[in-house]
Amino acid sequence: MKTVLLWILVVTVLVFGGLTIKIVFFPLNTVEQSVDTAYEVVNETMTGKNAIANYEWFKEQEAYIRQCVTNEQIAQEEYDLYISMLPTDRTTWDRNDKQEEASLRNSLYALQKLTYKAMEDYNSRASMENRAIFKDNLPSNITRAFYAGMNLTH
Repeated sequence: MKTVLLWILVVTVLVFGGLTIKIVFFPLNTVEQSVDTAYEVVNETMTGKNAIANYEWFKEQEAYIRQCVTNEQIAQEEYDLYISMLPTDRTTWDRNDKQEEASLRNSLYALQKLTYKAMEDYNSRASMENRAIFKDNLPSNITRAFYAGMNLTH
């Protein structure tokens, strides 16, 4: 009976002792895990291949946005020109006029959506700390105002 009680006491001490040690050293383990994770992130982020890929993505995306804005401006000019050739009273438009106006308007809206999406993608990546460091001298945040008045053909 004494042996059984001694074993129960030993097991209880080991279980609670192990839990106590785990609780005491938990903060140290957490810090060590965080430091290891940080080193892994830096090692994967700062590779030459990753740096080049991210740098090229930012350059290509900025050029793509510039092209989107240019295409949008051209579509707006086409729409405005077409509307200026039509009578101001829409009730006098024939079916072809209405279809062409709708087609030009839808093209313009589609280009605007494409431009907004490209800007959102750029801004999203630019806000990621592990990617933003590779954008070189490009802006941190691209908006329509960024391109206002710029010569976009460069």
